Amino acid sequence: MDFPDELRTAENALQQAEKEFLNGTDGVAEDLLVELSTGPFSSDVVTAREHMQNLDESRYIKWSRWEKSFEFMASFWKDEGYPSIDTTTHRASNADWYSDRTDTTDFVKDLMIHRDIVAPTVDGKQKGPPTPLGKPANTWLLDFVALSSLRLSLKAHWEQLVKRIVRKRHQTSLTLVAERLGLTISEILDIATKIRDLDDHVIEHDPSDSSKDLTYVCIKPDPSLAPQVDITM
Repeated sequence: MDFPDELRTAENALQQAEKEFLNGTDGVAEDLLVELSTGPFSSDVVTAREHMQNLDESRYIKWSRWEKSFEFMASFWKDEGYPSIDTTTHRASNADWYSDRTDTTDFVKDLMIHRDIVAPTVDGKQKGPPTPLGKPANTWLLDFVALSSLRLSLKAHWEQLVKRIVRKRHQTSLTLVAERLGLTISEILDIATKIRDLDDHVIEHDPSDSSKDLTYVCIKPDPSLAPQVDITM
């Protein structure tokens, strides 16, 4: 199977796990990790398990500053593989190319609504001892950090595919990259802009020469690169 197709297969499995997670099923991440552990994403599975083992519950379940209550929140949603979310309006913001493509905004909204939260301390008291790493009072957090870890990994794979293609040669047609990977032009432009070297240029439209439209110009290409997936110029 072509690697982009393997990525899509993994994304579909992840999306299904997210749906089961929102339905209240616990332990969905483990089944997914087992499914992905013997393929090209085995190292990503190892990373996800490490995140579960080192889970610090206080990072996600925080006591209100003024009230004796607690809420679920992530300080930096982009580091969780999902778009930022307003805890009051439940509206997503600052969604990147991957969040838009995989429609994870709805996942975050539903997560904020459908998951019950218990006190994140050993004794349930505001100043009580925190739960130990990897053993949260809110056990569903183990699934969440595993799913988010996989989201970040799959996103990174897409970006790495683009990066190695455009860094191999001086000039690359982003239209061909989009066609080869099965991504939209908008997604490829967003990725290229994100991964570009400071001296490189991402040309969306050149008013003086239309032949240069949708082109990535690499100032210091590395012809020795062997992209996992490449295009034919």
